[in-house]
Formats: sequence, C-alpha cells, structure tokens
Amino acid sequence: MDQPAVHQSRRSLRILLLEDSALDAELVTEALSAAGLSVSMERVVLEEDFSRALRDGEWDLVLADYLLPGFDGLNALALVRGQRPELPFVFVSGALGEEIAVEALKRGATDYVIKDRLDRLPGTVLRALAEARERTEKRQAQEALQKLLDERTALLHELDHRVKNNLQLLMSLIGIEIRHAEDEATSRVLERMRERLQALGAAHRDLYDKNGSSRFDASNFARGICEELTTAVSGVTITPEFDVENIEVEAAKAAPMALLFNEIIVNALSYAYKERHGKLKLVMRVRDGRLLFQLSDDAFSPEEKQAAQNGASGTILKGLARQLDANVEWPSDRPEVLVRILMPIHEIS
Repeated sequence: MDQPAVHQSRRSLRILLLEDSALDAELVTEALSAAGLSVSMERVVLEEDFSRALRDGEWDLVLADYLLPGFDGLNALALVRGQRPELPFVFVSGALGEEIAVEALKRGATDYVIKDRLDRLPGTVLRALAEARERTEKRQAQEALQKLLDERTALLHELDHRVKNNLQLLMSLIGIEIRHAEDEATSRVLERMRERLQALGAAHRDLYDKNGSSRFDASNFARGICEELTTAVSGVTITPEFDVENIEVEAAKAAPMALLFNEIIVNALSYAYKERHGKLKLVMRVRDGRLLFQLSDDAFSPEEKQAAQNGASGTILKGLARQLDANVEWPSDRPEVLVRILMPIHEIS
C-alpha cells in the first residue's frame, strides 16, 4: 500500500522514546528521518528516567516498547495519561499481540506499530499528531466558548441586578406619590402603575432566577400573580383555583404577557366581584399552537360581566393584545366564563 506523503516539519518533533534496545532506537529514528521528518529523540529505559523526562520535558509524542526490564509500556501509558492526558502515545513493539493491542487502546494509547513494519511508523506518527492537534484545538475552542458564556452570564447578572434596583426605586417613588396624592382618583391611577411595575418585576425575577434568559415560565407566573392579587383583595374572599399546564415561552414575550395577565386579573377582581365572595378559576393550556388563558367562576351576573368588559376597554390592554397578536373575548353565552384570551405561541420544550 502506498504511504501518505510526509512533508519536512519546520521544527524537530520532540519525541520521548521508551526503548531498551539501542539498535531498535536507531531503526525508529531512521524510519522517521527517511520519511522526511526531523526528530529530536530522547531515549530512556528506566521508569525513574521516564518519569523525570515526562515531568520536566516538552514533548510532541511518546513512543514506547511494550516489554522492558522492570517496567512495561502499560505502566508508562498510565503515567502519561495521568500527567499529560493530551500527549499522543504510540506503542512500537515486537511483542504486541492483538489482545494486548486492544487493551492498550482501551487504556488510552493513540496507536501501535509492530517493529517489523516500521515503514508504517511515519504515517502513524503524523496521524497521532494530527488527532492531538485537533483535540487541542477543540478543547481551546470549548474553553473560549465557556469563557464567552461566563462573561455573558456575569453581564446578565449585573444587568439583572441593576434592573431589579431600578424597578424597586420606581415603585418606592410611586409609593411616595401615592401617599401625597391630592385625591382618590390620582391615588388609584398611581396604584395601578405600581401594580404593573410589580408584575414586570415578578416576570423579570422568574425569567432570570429560574430558567436563565431564554425562557419564561408563563403558567407559573400566572398562577403566582393570581394568588397574590386575590389575597390582596379586601372585604371579600376570592379563592383561586387552577387548571394550568406547564407552559414556557420565549423570553421576548415575558414582559407583554406578564402585563396582559396582570391587567386582566386586576380588572376581573376590580369589577366582577362587587361585595361578594367567590372563586376565580384560571385555565391555561396550549392546543394547536395557541395558548388559552381563561378566567371563570360558577357564574357571573350580566352586570358583573359588562362592568369587567367596560373596565378592560383601555388602550393599555388593547396595545398589549395587539403586541402579542392576542384575541380577548368576553363570551356572553357562557355565564361561568368572564374572559378568554387566545394567542399564537411557540412553546419551548
């Protein structure tokens, strides 16, 4: 079989040779030199010399006989893999049967060459060096990618911290304005603004604290804000119930979806439960690429349903629905359903 062309290296290959026969060492050097490879070879025989050379030297390759007096190639291989796991290791031996060769490869040897076929050694050496270079380049690329990811994560954490602080500052300022509001109407408007900021803060917290920045747990957010808002209602008892699937969506939908859910739930609690107890059942599921968000009770009176619909006719709700391509319905033919939202969605698995 024709041997692959071997080009002269720009520098000498630094080879550590474990070989007790000076003649065999000469034959190995000659086989590599005859193929056009420039080599700088250090031959060792004893285990302590091999360990010292491995520890102190800079090597491109280890070539090793399998059987030596008081030491063998498998022990040498274990030393190399323990200290220099990326270093190519090739057995060059006349006593390497098939079973031993397979075992050597299992333990991490790069390849092997039989001494009576040293014409194969240059090609084997070049392949071993190419594989080692490829592994090194892959490792370096992975390390560079990991460094980039670490830097991005650190930046996201810094941005997350700043956003949280800014939202908290804004809510505190609005709280001050609420306390100094001159009339009840102004106070209610400011309170609604604070509720919206709280919804954004909750979405931001869920987005960055739980799933990273790529996905938003929409069902967990809706459940949490429903429990929080029903608990805050004074004068009546409203018990939340849930029929909710696990739904995660892309991060870009987090803010408008959080604000839309908040607007709908606050509106329901403000207008559909006038001085009466009840339950607020939240249904969330995905079917055929569409998300259903629905609020219901045992039954709403026509007046309650009309009041909720009129209260939700503001430009904020319409703008959020338009941004999400959502359809907000107030079904008049189903007394138990207050409001239903349908929107196209791409779930993240």
